[in-house]
Amino acid sequence: MTHTAVHSEFVSMGFNRKRRVSFPHDIYQVVVNGEEGEYAEYEVEVDSYAEATAMAENLAADSMINISYIEVYLFQ
Repeated sequence: MTHTAVHSEFVSMGFNRKRRVSFPHDIYQVVVNGEEGEYAEYEVEVDSYAEATAMAENLAADSMINISYIEVYLFQ
């Protein structure tokens, strides 16, 4: 039996002193594809593709997804 789950969230780590969101980094869309056909989409705010991939790996581990491959896209 195959079960497909979709999970999407925005992860941001930039806040200034006035408690408004600031975006000093680039925003990447990351799609984690699991070994059993499941996938999860995240939007992360980091400096590079490597950091986006690392954050996606951590988020996928939290969701207990066995990673098959990861897609990373830079928002323009």
